[in-house]
Amino acid sequence: AARRVWPGPDPAPQAQPATPAPTAAPVAAAAPSALDDLRKALAAGGDEQQRVATVDAIADLGQGASPALADLLKATEDAEPRVRWHAARAIGLIGEDAVSAVPLLVGLLSDPDPIVAAQAAAAIGLIRADESATTITPEDAGRYSAAFPALAKATVHADPRVRRAAIRGLRSLNPAPEVLAPLFSKQLADADPSVVMPALQTLANMEEVAVPVLLESLKDPKSRYWASVALADIGPEAAAAAEPLAKVVEEGELHEKMQAVLALAAIGEKAAVAAPALLQALASPDKSLQFPAVFALGKLRAAEADAALKAVAESEEDSFLATVAAWARAKIHPQDEPLREEAIKRLHQGLESDDPRAREGAASGLSDLAGDLADDEKQKMASLFAEMLDDADPDVGISAGAALIRMGPAAVDALRAKLGDAAVRGNVMEILAALGPAAKPAIADLVKGLSDPDPTFRGDAAVALGAIGPDAAVAVPELRAMLVDEKADSAIRYPAAYALGRIGPQAKPALDDLRGLVKSPDELMATLAIWAALKINPSDTALAENAIPPLRRALRGDREMVRLEAAVALGELGPAASSAIPILELVSEDDPSKPVRQAAADAIAKIKVKP
Repeated sequence: AARRVWPGPDPAPQAQPATPAPTAAPVAAAAPSALDDLRKALAAGGDEQQRVATVDAIADLGQGASPALADLLKATEDAEPRVRWHAARAIGLIGEDAVSAVPLLVGLLSDPDPIVAAQAAAAIGLIRADESATTITPEDAGRYSAAFPALAKATVHADPRVRRAAIRGLRSLNPAPEVLAPLFSKQLADADPSVVMPALQTLANMEEVAVPVLLESLKDPKSRYWASVALADIGPEAAAAAEPLAKVVEEGELHEKMQAVLALAAIGEKAAVAAPALLQALASPDKSLQFPAVFALGKLRAAEADAALKAVAESEEDSFLATVAAWARAKIHPQDEPLREEAIKRLHQGLESDDPRAREGAASGLSDLAGDLADDEKQKMASLFAEMLDDADPDVGISAGAALIRMGPAAVDALRAKLGDAAVRGNVMEILAALGPAAKPAIADLVKGLSDPDPTFRGDAAVALGAIGPDAAVAVPELRAMLVDEKADSAIRYPAAYALGRIGPQAKPALDDLRGLVKSPDELMATLAIWAALKINPSDTALAENAIPPLRRALRGDREMVRLEAAVALGELGPAASSAIPILELVSEDDPSKPVRQAAADAIAKIKVKP
């Protein structure tokens, strides 16, 4: 069976640091001799690390570094990308005194290294943000105007970090939404999915920041559909779009109406103002519009729709639509037990439907109502979902997997029972990993999986044990054996190191093994070994000193899990990891993963804490 990626629960909200991103602000000027020494050191060259350290020391002076602007401009031509992006960052931190560098930064938006391009976009934003409306000159205004189209072009860059930084850069130029929106309207109206999808992903990922732009895009028939797609991805944070979306439901073309209805459903109860438009859609003679309308009314918990939904639920014309209407009424009246029981009964029947759409919807609807069930009923329902994992329709299997994740601990026994099913056991292992500590009852099964003949399955078992955390300490001997097996595939050794780190201090017997891998020629293995060893023994100061360079490199890698854990590890090192602040700043703003951005922001706050 094809492997699937299961949508997991949203991470718990965490408090954001007050200022996770760098800001250009005046600082006390350095003594001329100190700045002169830094400029001479930069001119003298040295190895890459020395050049970067010198640039960062200049950057620490903020506005006081303005006499070194010419030196920093030259550093942006360095053969090493890392020196170039540190130089771009330093220019941005000078603030408005570096406005003459904006054209050069615009040129860096085309740098072959995406981090250089992203940092150039961020630097333009920092410089503009430092300009006051009363002091900006016509010449400066012209520079920013020239930067506008280049930043707009970068919003469809192949790398998501550049896209995010470009959008933030554009926003810093303070264009009115009606000026900025046409840029996105053009991208969203482009017929080429390779242009449309990156723009959508970035806009949705930026959540409420993107909403004003998308509201303008809803006004343009060429971009209306795709703007609704992005708003649906944003969900409740797009509540300001409820009325404009309702207008699309009332006046748009059929495909636009359908997507607007789905966006309203994603916004949920915050879109209550759209209930009349959804009732109008429900009354539409077009059957294709009725199902999403019923679904959305349930998500909105629209009490004024109860009578209409009751009529649909009692109709025998379309059993699937009637089932969804019964679910919607149960959502509207969560305390009405008979309504809930009727909805669950119908959804159970939907699981047996020949229509894959009905099976997928039934799985989602049942898991949505499962919160009010007794534990034994939840477990029975989980068993039904587990049987659907190898459904002939992949979307049904994905829906069942997502339902199992939402059910939490109640799903574990059903998943354990499917570990012997060769067709789905890999998918089951992924779901157990997504459940994290809730999968604790499966520890014995997971430890057994560490000796499976299939290396991929063994690696998946290690990841799931790592997700459980300290409670999986019983697996340390087997994980150590996997870690030190030099003949084993990296698909086994990487997860073993990860799991040992997540288990933490109770994995102390593996410390020497991990220390031995710190200088592995495999950079990822070395990074994971350092991270895991520090998780097991955070007080190892000698290892901490050697850990920072590879952890910084890990933040630039392709693997989300590695970037996340590298950020966490740097934060745990505290002020000793101050040299990682530049890359952490960039990651906190522009990493495509929200958990990674949060981890980087948290790390900055910990590193900047004064002893």
